[in-house]
Amino acid sequence: MSRQISALLTSANLEALLSPLAQATTVGAFHWRVERGSARTGAVAVRTELVALPTGRLRMTVNPLAPSEPRVQYLVGTGADGFSARRLCVNRMHHPLTGTHKHRTEPALGGETAYEPLDIPQVPLAPRVAPGTYRAILEAFARECFVELGPDFSWSEP
Repeated sequence: MSRQISALLTSANLEALLSPLAQATTVGAFHWRVERGSARTGAVAVRTELVALPTGRLRMTVNPLAPSEPRVQYLVGTGADGFSARRLCVNRMHHPLTGTHKHRTEPALGGETAYEPLDIPQVPLAPRVAPGTYRAILEAFARECFVELGPDFSWSEP
């Protein structure tokens, strides 16, 4: 259940954001940082042509204790004015779903719905993840959100 209260989170804004109309493009490199113990969170800015919405970002979190269970979000704005447009949980249970799933924000419902994606690379439950897997996950997630990787995009493993 979502508790998002941003006035920017409207059906019209979300529909435009998650479409080619937004002309969403990443800006710069994907940067990682260590947070809360040993978890690594990385992000890259996303600019759109939508004047009603602030700059967004694609964010990925990887826990070294569960490396085959990364989480990805498409976030817009910050603080009370920000919202999560879409989320991905890899290899995480969410009743009634038993593995990888995405959360679709539904402003009209005041929450989210979850569904199983077909476009996310499989990640075996294991203590190590093959190089390139996290980038492939990010790229697949970005495609569904109509976010293009900009010409200055660069990637490093967490």
